[in-house]
Amino acid sequence: MQYFVNSKSGCDRNDGLTPFTPWKSLEKINATTFLPGDEILLATDSVFKGQLHPKGDGTAEAPIRIRSYGGGKKPCIDGCGSHGTREGNFLEGAAVLFFNQNYWEVDGLEITNYNPRFKQPFLHELKPYSHSEFIKYPNNRYRYGVLIRWDNYGTGHHIHIKNCDIHDINAEMSRFTGEGILVVSTGTEDGVPTNFDDVLLEGNRIEDIDRTGISVWSAWAEGRGIDYHNDLTTTNNFYHTTVGPWLGSTNLVIRSNRIYRTAGDAILVNSTIGALIEHNYVEHCCYEMRIGPNAAVWPHNADGTIMQYNEVCYTHGVQDGQAFDIDISCNDTTIRYNYSHDNEGGFLLLMYKTRNNDIHHNISEYDRNGLIWNHENDGGTLIHDNLFYLGMEDVQVFRGPFDSNDWVFENNTFFAMDPDTEIEWRPRAKYNGNNYFNIKNLPDDPNARCEKPDFTPYR
Repeated sequence: MQYFVNSKSGCDRNDGLTPFTPWKSLEKINATTFLPGDEILLATDSVFKGQLHPKGDGTAEAPIRIRSYGGGKKPCIDGCGSHGTREGNFLEGAAVLFFNQNYWEVDGLEITNYNPRFKQPFLHELKPYSHSEFIKYPNNRYRYGVLIRWDNYGTGHHIHIKNCDIHDINAEMSRFTGEGILVVSTGTEDGVPTNFDDVLLEGNRIEDIDRTGISVWSAWAEGRGIDYHNDLTTTNNFYHTTVGPWLGSTNLVIRSNRIYRTAGDAILVNSTIGALIEHNYVEHCCYEMRIGPNAAVWPHNADGTIMQYNEVCYTHGVQDGQAFDIDISCNDTTIRYNYSHDNEGGFLLLMYKTRNNDIHHNISEYDRNGLIWNHENDGGTLIHDNLFYLGMEDVQVFRGPFDSNDWVFENNTFFAMDPDTEIEWRPRAKYNGNNYFNIKNLPDDPNARCEKPDFTPYR
């Protein structure tokens, strides 16, 4: 069944079954329980104010779809700056909400949730390496473009968000209180372990978000050395907590999104197995450095993440400020075929408690500070076949005080802009077959080369 909705010419007393008898409001949609195979068609040039929260579930064979009809601008869901509260189970703050629902697909909407009367106040200007120096409200402003949440549920299935323009989400800047898209598994200590299978976020444009562009998080994440037991009476951060053993979610794909101007991270995934993050473009994230460490694209407490064919540029800050991060308690992570440039914090952050990291065939160009900030990890990091162009004054390959014999550098090219550049190599790391051009001092590399690369910097 198709249901047509037009904010300009519709009427909720209509049957909604044709373009000539459309419904008018989100309230009518939200009061309806839809069936497998149904379609909700929103008229182009429509503006719907409030929250879109349709009911019902599709099936694997017949998902429920939300898309547009007509030839104008994308229909807009304007959350009008509403924010979630404890009394409402923190659900009101999303312009688009799916709660314990399965087999839904959203394609081609404009989504916003801006409150012009709210502005995040700060205690003082940022001090070097200080964290989260902002004033927290007694009741955090939870505000999202899209919130996908399963709570004490088991395994949720198949939510696809595609080709949407998500913009202007302003909220308090604690983690998971202001996101373009938040996908989250929650629950209670005596509840049902919860995860998901099959979430696709593809082709979206996400910009001007007062925290994170895309966050994927789970409260079912304990037992791998990184638990969070936040007390809501003191932190009031509902989502940044853990309640039970790690349960990885599967078939997460974040593909071909364009993310601009996020106060914090651009893409964060947690408690996933085999997440694929590819063909995304990220620009000017982490611009609000007073909220603490952020990086552009990173997994946390996740296994088998692949980050490939992404371009990340102009990330701000040096705490962290990198294009990519393999964060705490990640295993078997691959970073390959990415282009990183002009990031203030460098190319890569590698945290402790990580294993079997494979970083290859990436280009880092005009990244700043130290290109690689490696912590001592627990079991193998292979960095090979990458090109690192040191095009900024006084840029080093490494950042931070750490060294490890678990780091292996093979067949990379280190190309310095200035002849006779000196690098502070890490003596415990292993080097083999790397190419060093315009590098004055070489590490202990038995098969070192010093050949001019076939590479032309973009400026």
